[in-house]
Amino acid sequence: MSATSDTVIPMKTIKTTFELEQRLHSRLKAMAGRLGVNARDLVSEGIELALARYEGAGDQKELAARAKAARERLRAGYFDGPADLSETYEGRMLIAAEPPAPYKP
Repeated sequence: MSATSDTVIPMKTIKTTFELEQRLHSRLKAMAGRLGVNARDLVSEGIELALARYEGAGDQKELAARAKAARERLRAGYFDGPADLSETYEGRMLIAAEPPAPYKP
């Protein structure tokens, strides 16, 4: 049986109990009332947002560390060149400016 856009697939739920501070619970209920949804929907949405934020956090930390290391390698390579880059540049320009050797058949 294939699902169509009119078919609602029930999701299995698990009842979970946790404690909230009174002020947080009051804010949750008030926001749910303003939005016309129940508190469970807001809590579920909050969990989804938290998971989306932190599930990739390890990957983000690894990428940030790799980027930092790459920047350090680039910086080290940049400064490891000759002390006076102008001499190297001028020398290369002089070599490039020399006329080619005459053609000998």
